[in-house]
Amino acid sequence: MPVMPTRGNSILVETPETIRAEQSKRASTYNPAAALCGWIWTKVNIWEDTRNRGYQQLWGEYWRMWRGKWSVQEINRLSERSKLIAPALAQAIEQTVSELEEAIFSKETWFDVAVEVAKDMAAIAKRDRLLTDLEKVNAADQIMEAVLNGAIFGTLIAKVNTSLSAEQKPIRDPVSYELKAKDEKQVQVSIEAIRPDQFIPDPAGLTVEQMLGCAHRLQRTMAYVQEKCAQGIYDENALANVFPTRRLKNSDVDQEDPMSINTTYESEQVDVIEYHGKVPARLLFEVKEAKNVADELLGLSLKDIEDSAGVGPMIEAIVTIANQGVLLRAIPNPFTLTDRSIVAAQFEKVPGRFWGRGVAEKGYNPQKALDSEIRSRMDALGYLSAPMLAVDSGRIPRSGNKLEVKPGKVWTTQGNPNEVLMAFPQLNFNQMTFQQASEMERMVQMGTGALDVASAIKNQSQSGANSMSSNSMLMGAFVKRSKRSIANISRNFIGPLIQKVIWRYMQFDPVRYPNDLDIKLKPTLGIVAREVEAGQMTQLLGMMPQEYHQVQLLLAKGIIEHTALSNKGELLQAIIQALKPPSPQEQQQQQQVQQLTVQAHIAGLQAQVQALQLTNQKTQAEIKNILAQAAERSHEAQINVARLHQDEQRIEQDQTEQEQFAQQNRVAAARLPIEWLTAQARMISAQASMHKAKNPPPKASTSK
Repeated sequence: MPVMPTRGNSILVETPETIRAEQSKRASTYNPAAALCGWIWTKVNIWEDTRNRGYQQLWGEYWRMWRGKWSVQEINRLSERSKLIAPALAQAIEQTVSELEEAIFSKETWFDVAVEVAKDMAAIAKRDRLLTDLEKVNAADQIMEAVLNGAIFGTLIAKVNTSLSAEQKPIRDPVSYELKAKDEKQVQVSIEAIRPDQFIPDPAGLTVEQMLGCAHRLQRTMAYVQEKCAQGIYDENALANVFPTRRLKNSDVDQEDPMSINTTYESEQVDVIEYHGKVPARLLFEVKEAKNVADELLGLSLKDIEDSAGVGPMIEAIVTIANQGVLLRAIPNPFTLTDRSIVAAQFEKVPGRFWGRGVAEKGYNPQKALDSEIRSRMDALGYLSAPMLAVDSGRIPRSGNKLEVKPGKVWTTQGNPNEVLMAFPQLNFNQMTFQQASEMERMVQMGTGALDVASAIKNQSQSGANSMSSNSMLMGAFVKRSKRSIANISRNFIGPLIQKVIWRYMQFDPVRYPNDLDIKLKPTLGIVAREVEAGQMTQLLGMMPQEYHQVQLLLAKGIIEHTALSNKGELLQAIIQALKPPSPQEQQQQQQVQQLTVQAHIAGLQAQVQALQLTNQKTQAEIKNILAQAAERSHEAQINVARLHQDEQRIEQDQTEQEQFAQQNRVAAARLPIEWLTAQARMISAQASMHKAKNPPPKASTSK
């Protein structure tokens, strides 16, 4: 019997009447809905605080770096005045996400059934039906939003929602020709991307399945809650306790955004927490209306069972709470496999952790250094354009002078302005900051793995390594990291997500989806990776010999599959048709054609042999004729040689005679002076004789 000690030495013993009165009082004030809300809110609040301590500040910085939004928290030093944020990290995030989107959704059929059932036309029809249903709810957009969240925050999270929606179609009344709306109710399974700051997981679990539970905290309008109550999804009785309110606990990554600081005056928003996980079965069945006898019996048996902690057995449930205390919905997990509707995966693996590693985290440090470098440069430019002034305060008039720097400003001084005013300090702009900023951008690309082709080619040109081999090595590193990200997202996020969608359709729309589908994702490569592979296949196609025409067709098929040509399907169909083995009739026709071709080829060869023989005979006759002509020409050549010898002898004889004649002329020329002198002597002798004859000497007289 319970007792209660008093101040004195005596004790007060409770009577059965007081105990029953206390129990009836507790029963009259006990509210099962409040108890369930309190149990869930206590855990969700602790989990949210744990998450915020580790990631709220970092996620806010990642978000602002991606959006290019400056905040007071971005200040690196007290003297910093510039608010610039470099777009390097944002470019890396957009480049990575666009590469993943191109790889996942580049094909119209972005997933397929397994190979062993690929020939089953019914399975192919179900696949096409599932693709159409996913396109109606814009599933690709939500998947890419989750991928973008993963690139920024490091974790991809999405929720599978199942609803019965009325699809409206306009029809024309055949009698009155009035345009009317036709409603067709159909089960719709949609995908909703969840931003990590809106997701509250149990910090003890590494996966969603390992956690005690997880919650999706979101802001909805009052009209949304009223509509859900009208549809029977939420409890209509709880609507009287739901009122618009401000955010009771703001964990938004961008707390300066107007959507995160709404007040009740600005919008009628309701703070909604949707919990997926285990709850005490006793609390759930106290607030849930029993729908059949089994539920009633189970509820009665569970009320009296409690463990040492006073909780009792746990059961999978979906509980929705408004404004932290109003129970809108509390149902056991309605799905056949009792699986949770939330899928989460790491963008890049972090062993032993639930939260992953995104592009923003990889490029965080170089982005901070780049921002600091650029802001320092802008601050330095500000001091250069409008420097500080050192002023002799005693030589400036105290009235009429406003201490500011602007074009056309007139400063009145008492004395020489060069002595009264002086720029302080003397600053010089360092040109090395440009090179340092480029180096920081390169480090962002190095950390994130995102490839900026223009910057890469520029850096290669400056380093002298602009060649095909260096470009291939550069592209290869990017392609490998891209393939790793694509494989991780396809295996751990998109595959389980599509599988849950199929299970929901199988349970709630068994006519259209009677059986399970073994889905096989078909991710391809991104644009850059496909360009690299297409270039390699083109080079291989050019080196392939002509006799390997089937290999050439396969290479051509791979190249065409990597393109976005308008007639891509026709080209692929023609190549596939060319690669298909022929039918028996076609084979027989081909054999006949081949036989006729061989016969014609043999006849042609025989004709060619005969023609070659005739040509050979003709060639031999021509050779003989040529040989005879050659002999005749040889004889003529001998005659000509003899004639040449005779001509040479005659020429030599003529030359000898000419030399003799010249010698005689020389002798005659040498005798001419002698003969002339002889003639002169004879003439002188004759003249002397004639003179002597004319003038005889006188005779001598004799004296007697």
